[in-house]
Amino acid sequence: MSIKNAMTRDVVSVKATSKVKDAWLILMEAEISGAPLVSDSGELIGVLSVTDIYRAVLDRVQKARTLREASVMNPDPAEVEKEELRELSLAIRAVLDSQVTAIVPKEQRVLSLSPEDSLDRAIHMMAEHNVNRLPIVHDSQVVGIITRQDIIWVIAGRPKQT
Repeated sequence: MSIKNAMTRDVVSVKATSKVKDAWLILMEAEISGAPLVSDSGELIGVLSVTDIYRAVLDRVQKARTLREASVMNPDPAEVEKEELRELSLAIRAVLDSQVTAIVPKEQRVLSLSPEDSLDRAIHMMAEHNVNRLPIVHDSQVVGIITRQDIIWVIAGRPKQT
């Protein structure tokens, strides 16, 4: 079976120039956990997932914690808790105000399929690269997306849930 029979054609994508806050709202409103990352001209340049956002926040929190722990001797537990909440708040604000390209892993390999590729190829790519979704590209434009859930619905012989 080819991908075009299983893919979602109405693709929600995120522009690379977007603020993380706007991208996160797009994902949440669409009730999805990730989307293709595209240039202003619509070319695929990566994939953004909510995990990328979580990791960016966690990275900032961990850096702040390391600095605090290196500079504070005999910390007061109540003060530590207040400082942890402040660090978390600042980390979330900084990440949400940054551009999407600032939080997408630099080493991210851009994976995609063509509408003519097989479902078997999609399954193998997802397993090999441990990804949950693959954009479908035709003439350098995103024309669809296939997710693990889409594949499960096909294998189960059931129509996709909308």
